[in-house]
Amino acid sequence: MPPLLRLLLTAALFASGGALLKLCDFPSLQRAGVRALIAAATIFVLLPEARRWPNARILRLLPAYFGATCLFVVANGLTTAANAIFLQSAAPLWLVLLGPILLREHPTRGDIITLLGVGAGMTLFFVAPTAAQRTAPNPPLGDLIAAASGLSYALLLLGMRWIARSGQQEQCAVIAWGNLFTAPVALAMMPLFDQHWTTGAAGDWVTITVLGVFQVGLAYVLLVRAIPHVPALRASLVMMIEPVLNSLVTWLVHDERPHPLAATGGVIILAAVALGAAVTRATRRGLRPS
Repeated sequence: MPPLLRLLLTAALFASGGALLKLCDFPSLQRAGVRALIAAATIFVLLPEARRWPNARILRLLPAYFGATCLFVVANGLTTAANAIFLQSAAPLWLVLLGPILLREHPTRGDIITLLGVGAGMTLFFVAPTAAQRTAPNPPLGDLIAAASGLSYALLLLGMRWIARSGQQEQCAVIAWGNLFTAPVALAMMPLFDQHWTTGAAGDWVTITVLGVFQVGLAYVLLVRAIPHVPALRASLVMMIEPVLNSLVTWLVHDERPHPLAATGGVIILAAVALGAAVTRATRRGLRPS
């Protein structure tokens, strides 16, 4: 399969999460835990590179992976899928702010553009009137949790960049062990949030299996196989179709419509990320000797 097609399929699989999670009637932490367990098994089977015992570097990134994935599942059950995915997609804001502190990487002109645009887009999510819907019963709380998921995602990306410096090719193991770590922690936290294990219906188990095997497991396998063969800018732009598809599929399946201000904020976030990446790419080309 051509690398670009793998990326497109990855984005489509990731984008199915919003609608599928809302089809499953399990409590949110049960959804997160069971999905993670199935995803871990899938990744360990399909990615030989992931089959290694976790060392100290890998273990340090597990909480960030937990926050990026588990908090997104919880947020998706409280607010609209569009708000959850676009606020998680605001991770570049945290990358620009935290990169100089954690990795000693200073922001470029493109990073500043991304910072301003993503900040403006996030502001619109929180000033938009919040109307509860059947599939989004508590948008204000869900938006806050989604923002925390975006922060966790940024920490995970920074950690993956840090771990890549070791040259040990440990990124695959981070994803596999991250899912294996997320499963018991999410399930153990259920009583703390007054959630209780439910056996559910057959459809719930089919949905959560599809989420674990395809939406997370296979998607990451395709991503790992594609990234080394696609330029970073092209890969980031292709993956930006994920939040758009996520919102569209959830609207078609659940008739869940984000507020126009929130939708505008999402567009601004995507545009800021794309423009910032393009400016950074152009700047680097300009600095190269002819």
